[in-house]
Amino acid sequence: MTIEPRLMGRKQAALYLGIAESTFSLWVSSHKMPPCIPGTRKWDRRAIDAKLDQISGLDVSPTEDRYDQWMRENSGETDLQKWRRERDAKRGKK
Repeated sequence: MTIEPRLMGRKQAALYLGIAESTFSLWVSSHKMPPCIPGTRKWDRRAIDAKLDQISGLDVSPTEDRYDQWMRENSGETDLQKWRRERDAKRGKK
């Protein structure tokens, strides 16, 4: 019995989804797939499954307002920019 690891790299995530690595990268950049875990180049299998459930309409209890989700996905802010903004806010910078 083989236990598949919960974390996977870009290539394994693309294989898991049955898509090309370039398509996976595009889906991550367009927020169709979750970003990698901060500080790593690994994706959480459960986060990928949850995002698939959400975009497939299987997520019956959305936790985010649809407008807020649209604003987040269409803001043009990258994950790095968001991280820096949140970090600066915590530090009290403008």
